Amino acid sequence: MILGATGSTGSTGGINAVDYSHIAGLASGIDTDSMVNAMMQAESIPLNRLLQQKQIWQWKQDDYRQVNSALLDFRTNALFSMKLQSTFLAKTVSTTDSSVLTASASATSPAASYSVTVSQLAQGATVYSSVPLSAPGQRIDPNQTLAQLAASNTLAQKWNSPAGSFSVTINGTTLTFDPNTDTLNSVLAKISNDPNIGVTAFYDSVQDRVVFQTKSTGSGAKILVQSDDQQLLSGLFQLQVPQTQVTGTPNLNNGLLSHAATLRINGVDFSFAANTPLDDGISNSIVEIINARTRDTGVIASSSNGQLVLTASNPSPPGATTPALYSPISVEDLSGDGVFGFGPQALDPNAARDAIYTVNGYKSYSATNTAVYNGVTMTLKGVSPKDGSGNAIPATLVVSTDVDSIVKAIEGFVDKYNSVMKTMNDLYHEKRNYDYPPLTDDQKAQMTQDQITKWESMAKSGMLASDPLLGSVIDAMRQIAGSAMAGQTPSTVNGQQVTFNSLASIGITTGDWWEYGQLHVNEDQLRAAVQADPQAVMRLFTNPTSGPTDSSSPAAGIAAKLYNAVNNAIGQISQQAGSTSDLVDNSWIGLQIREINTQAADMQQQLDQKRQYYYQQFTAMEQALSQLNSQAAYFQSMLGH
Repeated sequence: MILGATGSTGSTGGINAVDYSHIAGLASGIDTDSMVNAMMQAESIPLNRLLQQKQIWQWKQDDYRQVNSALLDFRTNALFSMKLQSTFLAKTVSTTDSSVLTASASATSPAASYSVTVSQLAQGATVYSSVPLSAPGQRIDPNQTLAQLAASNTLAQKWNSPAGSFSVTINGTTLTFDPNTDTLNSVLAKISNDPNIGVTAFYDSVQDRVVFQTKSTGSGAKILVQSDDQQLLSGLFQLQVPQTQVTGTPNLNNGLLSHAATLRINGVDFSFAANTPLDDGISNSIVEIINARTRDTGVIASSSNGQLVLTASNPSPPGATTPALYSPISVEDLSGDGVFGFGPQALDPNAARDAIYTVNGYKSYSATNTAVYNGVTMTLKGVSPKDGSGNAIPATLVVSTDVDSIVKAIEGFVDKYNSVMKTMNDLYHEKRNYDYPPLTDDQKAQMTQDQITKWESMAKSGMLASDPLLGSVIDAMRQIAGSAMAGQTPSTVNGQQVTFNSLASIGITTGDWWEYGQLHVNEDQLRAAVQADPQAVMRLFTNPTSGPTDSSSPAAGIAAKLYNAVNNAIGQISQQAGSTSDLVDNSWIGLQIREINTQAADMQQQLDQKRQYYYQQFTAMEQALSQLNSQAAYFQSMLGH
């Protein structure tokens, strides 16, 4: 019987030739493969033990990295924010009239109560066609080219389309149009889409008018046209400002301004000293100072019988240097006592204007309906209602410590701390099962997958049992959590003097010994501490350490010391076990695994050579037996004759 023979047979000179390089029992009938495998199994014991040791190192490395992941999560998602003062300075804001304003406070805003009135909301400027664009009984097609529109009989007001391209400059930005390709809608779209112009322009098909609105609010929002040679805005669009003149009566003494004052015209502030003359024609007069900025404001000033008259500059003829103001004049007297005699009622309803509000009697202005006062961001919603005497009814705005937010942050910190401590303690106190060594490949081949899983679950346990490095990290974190901070001043809680110098002092205590340092929160005690003295609670967590590696300063905050301790631990564990993100693992365990791989490769080469040696010995035996068998057969055949 031939078992496991390998090679080839052929015929040379009528004699069958056999390749004996690997013959399994051709002449002897011995199961050579089984015998070689049995001998190699014994020879492989040292290699298997080495590979088992490698597997143990790999499991230990995995557990170390699990710890580092938990520490990194704790550092990133808990400790980082707990080091920041802003976490403990969170504020909440309430208001008695949300129809007038709502508000939010920053961490730097002090707890306070404010009385707020709103006399005017900010708005942008609006201007629209003074008459419908279409002729009676007709309706324009805004998608026709300008040339077609001008040639049709649908326009109410005749507009002569130029033969070639023309340009318009609005708010300092020049756009060029081609009447043969541009339509009414495309012209309006180009104006709207240019961010430098700051205007939304559209055709209202219901009212049959073109509407221009500034994108921004505040008195500085305006529509200034520096050039419009083809009268596109005033001719085709029929844009005309309803209010072109505003008149105020300044408080004068003998023609001179009674006291220093500031006037804001279309977003430009003009400051005048006391005794500044009003009349035009006088050097450094109010009129002269305003007219020096006409190109910025679009307003021309003059005086008449002791009155200050502001007039919108008219659409300029070709080549004129004065821009045309198409938006209503916006005027605000910032003097506080109305020295110039302009009031909101004097303005066109569509004029741009700033929001005007008072906080505890202090009058302020804002170009938008979002105003910031002492760290409080107020969103102005409406004008304050008035009482029977016409006085504004103030809304009360209260800024206070956001106790809920701070308590939630501290409880989140405790949850993360407990989670990472449990991860480390579970690994540190896990039993090591020495009766379950890592399985060899031969052992796995004889087991089911379920058996392999259960075995390896037992074999993996306790890789970091009583590990000195892990134990030192646990001890360091527990020591910090239980430490008392030096230098805290006493606080008053419910009439009692309490020093918030430890977690226990604010209601965070350690559980029973078998919980291995788990923290428990008494929410009522914690909430009372935050309400009584949020600054002291903040210092307990955030007081800085002396450096990035310091985790023991007596006066440092708990979160600050824990942050440094966790950083140190992550570095030590990384040196021990490396990281999955490392391109080359040069950690201590990584070097052990690399050394084992080198030794295993050498041992495997020796085993391969040994296996080949055994097969060569059996092959030589088979060849000898085959020759003896051939000789016996020859002698037997001779005797038979």
